[in-house]
Amino acid sequence: MLSKKISRRTFLASTAVATMGAALAACAPTTAPVEVGEVAAPVNGEPAVAAPKEPVTVRFMTRSGADYIPSYERIIAEEFESRNENIKVSLEPAPDGWTDLLLTQMVAGTAVDLFEAWGNIFFNWTERDLLLDCQPFVDRDMTREEIEDYNDFQWEGLMMKGVRVGMPKYINVMTLTVNVDLWEKYGVPIPPEDGDYDHDDYTEWMAALTENARAAGDNDVWAGWLPAWSWDRFWNHIHMFDGKVVNELYGTEYMLDKPEAQDALQWMYDMSFTWNYHAQPAQVENRWYRAAFNPGLIMTAESGTYPGTNDQEFMDAGIRYDYRHVPKGPTGKRSVLGTTDAWSITKQTKHPEESWKLLHFLSGPVFQMEAIIKAEGRIPVLKSQTEIYFDILRDERPNLRNVRLETISEMFEWGYAEDTPWFCNQIDAVDLIRPALEKVFMVGDVGPEYFIEIADEVNASQEGCVV
Repeated sequence: MLSKKISRRTFLASTAVATMGAALAACAPTTAPVEVGEVAAPVNGEPAVAAPKEPVTVRFMTRSGADYIPSYERIIAEEFESRNENIKVSLEPAPDGWTDLLLTQMVAGTAVDLFEAWGNIFFNWTERDLLLDCQPFVDRDMTREEIEDYNDFQWEGLMMKGVRVGMPKYINVMTLTVNVDLWEKYGVPIPPEDGDYDHDDYTEWMAALTENARAAGDNDVWAGWLPAWSWDRFWNHIHMFDGKVVNELYGTEYMLDKPEAQDALQWMYDMSFTWNYHAQPAQVENRWYRAAFNPGLIMTAESGTYPGTNDQEFMDAGIRYDYRHVPKGPTGKRSVLGTTDAWSITKQTKHPEESWKLLHFLSGPVFQMEAIIKAEGRIPVLKSQTEIYFDILRDERPNLRNVRLETISEMFEWGYAEDTPWFCNQIDAVDLIRPALEKVFMVGDVGPEYFIEIADEVNASQEGCVV
């Protein structure tokens, strides 16, 4: 029997795989090595080279929508597949109900390789051990300079309970979006650009806008909108009042019954249900902020910042608008949600190496520039592209020269964007707290004292939990 000859490249590759095997064991299921160009038995005295294997297809579920998928396909084909001939990418639009469907498919082992989501989805699926840990790939393939180009709040936020759940997709941060025309109509100057104001100043502005609107006979417009019933949109005001939701990251002690948190919860409740400066959900037919902002039902919204999408929708609605910082809390602190929107790899993937290569590309400078900035107009994840982003977007959309996008870069510079607080047993904590948020801030039939009533139950849900 002839012994099989092994090329030097194959030998070195197999040695490298053996060396890093322990590191990758936690990151990826075992897969057979890709053997391309392996030397076969000689034919007519000459060595025969086996034909390369068929390219691996990586399935990529995207939520970007029909308007952007062609751009994704073009950029991936031109900039990724052309440089990785052994990888083909199949883009699949996310269907309605994709979160439930994907969960079912991951459990069954039939899910796509890559998908995109954000904090609370990642966290729940991390607790179920359904996501591939990308940290070993990061340690192996990324330089310190690459890593330092990401914003800390997002990079650190994607490490959940010791698992790097993915790579950043784009940035969404919370600002005050102001309808300039309505503030002028009701005689209140819009907040100063330097952000030198606090919750008391903000409350006075909301009061003046409301009173002037009512005096003008306009009873179906409200000064502000704050979705305090949403899990990832209420806690930042608690932080600004020097309170907490949970005692520490992955902590077990519930803190919404403490005085500082109660003060913040009371302020949010009063703004909607005592003074009604903020629109109650039912008053705007439970619409999310752009759906309430565009027809002029609200004058100010504290919510996400998508400069390209917002500009298109607001221009279509004939709205002059601007961005401002959220107010400082009584303690002088500012805090907003900086999202962990990211791409992730499902743990059951049969192609971890190829999926990681695509993931790394999606979060890198080429795809960020061509797809996230130029096609979608979203905030890129790399610090080195932020200022360039403003210039590109303003060239594409001249109206944005009159919109203070610098509020976004100042937020990063001032460092007050942060990720959502997490309990040790997050799933059970959310199952108890979310209904309370809805009861207090959507229905409004009880006040913030209700968060005191559920304290023992939430604390009991954390007993024995260890990270």
